[in-house]
Amino acid sequence: AALGKKPKEQRSLRLSINARERRRMHDLNDALDGLRSVIPYAHSPSVRKLSKIATLLLAKNYILMQAQALEEMRRLVAYLNQGQTLSAPLPTTLNPFGQSAIYPFSSTALPGCPEKCTAFTGAASALCKHCNDKP
Repeated sequence: AALGKKPKEQRSLRLSINARERRRMHDLNDALDGLRSVIPYAHSPSVRKLSKIATLLLAKNYILMQAQALEEMRRLVAYLNQGQTLSAPLPTTLNPFGQSAIYPFSSTALPGCPEKCTAFTGAASALCKHCNDKP
């Protein structure tokens, strides 16, 4: 279509196409800068700015991680809403990292020191001041 136009019209058309592409790239870069500002990664001056593809991959992985955490939280809430007491142990599917199920806001009284230490490790803690005090 541009072949039948005069050189002046072709130049004008080319300049407008270039300007549109330049605006598009500025908008894309601004959007990526906004994405970089909200995804967690080091923002210090010594850290190199993430490339476009690295920004998108990091954002994708962050979203997937958040979705997985949300799903785990939903399963935990569903489990707790089944009428289970807070002192009941979590099934292993809801306790994937092997942490003990400790509920700090339960209505039960906190156990004494030796009981508290053994609740965490199964034995009195060598680091606990109360367990290692001599009478």
